[in-house]
Amino acid sequence: MPDKVQDGVQSCARNDAALALGRRLLIGDGADADPQRGVALIAEAANGGDAEACNLLATLTAAGAWTEQSWPRALDLLQQAAECGSPDARAQLKLLATNAGASSWRDMRQSIDLERTVMPPQPQQICESPRIWRADGFATPAQCDMLIAQARGKVAPAKMYDRERRTIQFDAIRTNSEFLFDITQANVMLVLMRIKIGLLVSLPVPHMEPPQVLHYAPGQELRAHYDFIRGSDSAGYGRDGTYAGDRVVTFLLYLNDGYEGGQTDFPKAGVRYKGRKGDALFFANLRGGKPDIMSLHSGTPILQGEKWLFSQWIHDRPFTA
Repeated sequence: MPDKVQDGVQSCARNDAALALGRRLLIGDGADADPQRGVALIAEAANGGDAEACNLLATLTAAGAWTEQSWPRALDLLQQAAECGSPDARAQLKLLATNAGASSWRDMRQSIDLERTVMPPQPQQICESPRIWRADGFATPAQCDMLIAQARGKVAPAKMYDRERRTIQFDAIRTNSEFLFDITQANVMLVLMRIKIGLLVSLPVPHMEPPQVLHYAPGQELRAHYDFIRGSDSAGYGRDGTYAGDRVVTFLLYLNDGYEGGQTDFPKAGVRYKGRKGDALFFANLRGGKPDIMSLHSGTPILQGEKWLFSQWIHDRPFTA
């Protein structure tokens, strides 16, 4: 093998290894978490020209996760990832660019209008008790398709939070599947979407739990339940047992059409809603800082087809549980 080819193969192997270990260190997957070292390894792979390392570093920079937040730098990295061949970065640039037909990734990156991207539609309140709003056309069909693609093949049986045991576990009332994002599975588009959600509901991104994509096959459902966690319990919970926040808002984005059933039902209020692809619904789980019993809701059974839904819980304080 010629020396230059061999050097290139060895360089790619080093970059792949650095990226893989960096991802694991960010979230403590199979190793003790060490985010700062993880970021350094990902940056090393990105500097070596690894497309997916550039793409992940763009996400970390956009979110300000263990690195200085900078939108110019994040978009430069996204452009670099696209130029190096990242399919995800290329798809994101096409979604975000106002000039998606530009002849170069650089021109697409230059045409991105961040303020326009995160500007939410005007919500319409459809119920006062519980407080429910709809936001038609919150996301584009292409954005919905990207979220489905990120979750497809990765969903697992969904769990519920048990308020009495303060644990997350399987529950017979929920038969659907879910895909939970962590920072290594997110991208710049998702970072921007969460900013847009925050502007829509008037709560900041640090108050948000990791988002999920939910999948419902025929016959699957989520029976009537509440999303608030604490209820009348004043005890803390979370990793160290001291977190005292609660889910003040639930945001749902409907990712596809073409299924029967699957309405979001509020039985105490007599309200049923079924969004079109790209429409959003959000509702308050608390009223006056206390659980709102009117917020009882369910996802009715799918009769035909499949349903994809993006879910984001938002707390009354920075989420650290």
